[in-house]
Amino acid sequence: MGEHLEEFQRIALANHGHRASGTAGHAASLSYVEKELSAAGYLLQRQKFSFLYTETVEERMTLSDGRSPAVIAFGYAPSTPEAGLTAAFLPLDATGCHAADWAGVPAEGRTVVLPADGCAASVKERAAADAGAAALLLAGPGPDAPHGWLTDPEAARIPVGGIGAGTAGDLAAEAAAGRTGQLWLRSLTEPRTTENLIATTPAGDPARTVVAGAHLDSVPGGPGINDNGVAAAVLLEAALDAAPRAADPGRARLRFAFWAAEEFGLLGSAHYLDTLPAPEREATALYLNLEMIGSPNHGLYVLDPGPGDPASADIADRLTAAFAGLGETARPFPPDGRSDFAPFLDAGIPTGGLYGGSYEPKTEEQAQLWGGTAGVPHDPCYHLPCDDTSGYSRTAAALHGEAFHRVLEHYARHPLEPEARP
Repeated sequence: MGEHLEEFQRIALANHGHRASGTAGHAASLSYVEKELSAAGYLLQRQKFSFLYTETVEERMTLSDGRSPAVIAFGYAPSTPEAGLTAAFLPLDATGCHAADWAGVPAEGRTVVLPADGCAASVKERAAADAGAAALLLAGPGPDAPHGWLTDPEAARIPVGGIGAGTAGDLAAEAAAGRTGQLWLRSLTEPRTTENLIATTPAGDPARTVVAGAHLDSVPGGPGINDNGVAAAVLLEAALDAAPRAADPGRARLRFAFWAAEEFGLLGSAHYLDTLPAPEREATALYLNLEMIGSPNHGLYVLDPGPGDPASADIADRLTAAFAGLGETARPFPPDGRSDFAPFLDAGIPTGGLYGGSYEPKTEEQAQLWGGTAGVPHDPCYHLPCDDTSGYSRTAAALHGEAFHRVLEHYARHPLEPEARP
């Protein structure tokens, strides 16, 4: 796995510091993975599709006293003027997700500050724009700014950025004093093409296809080693390990997907499902997703959609048991729509996933459970240039990788047997 990550790092350094879809860095990463899988005998397919590429050109903020707190531009949001946007700040205690949150709010011409949780950024942007806001800032729960994208670029009307909780407090003080600030959030957005890479075993039961996937692309802001090179490397190693057993009696057909354009809105996995023939969809027994499994201040999180989806719950239970077999305790995370598991769940396909955490600060309970530092994000280099091979957790990668491998091998040999939870 380490050799694959060193190659991803080398590719990023040779291509403007990143491996984003629609760029030479992603194309080189895909070719590297393709060469490895071809030598192992996989049936390979490149899935080309068009998408709207976006890359941040400028993201900064200046307060009245000259301070410049960190701000992150959200993908697909409109840009501020090149000279910047000068406006007063308006913090709201409500989430901004409901009409009642905006009743009587004097948002006209102001930069509104909302908590990042509660509903999608696109919902908040639309509501803020309807209220006349000039821009929107979404505050995360910890010191780091949240990242994201708007799901309907053509409908977006105002700039959107992410800020940390400390910055939100500073802006509240600025608002109380009646002071204004300047905001620069500018992006390059243009149509491009990219490709998924789909690798399928030449043997195995075609009526029972087990799909496992991880996105191969990084954001344009960094090399993407933890997000999501570690997961892609684990997926590649799992594929290489499984290849010699592909023709064993009773095994499922295995399919390993290296998704493109996840960082632009889960586009690669959605394209795969949108173009998957009906018989192939019916033959898909389940999907396993890997996301940021080498976070330096890591967690051991298992996707758990809850009791209403017994097939997915069976996968979650097996992943949790796999961690227990390694002497570790996993915790569930909800289907928040932030990774490639979301299109599979939406399609009604039994789905499981592993996640190591991103900008969310680790709690005291989590630090006692897994080690690390409470109050610090799971990955302080999330979506930043420092997301390189020097920073990921080899311990987290090994634990997630082993749990994933055990469960993948189980479902390669045995069908799903879901039972309703009590």
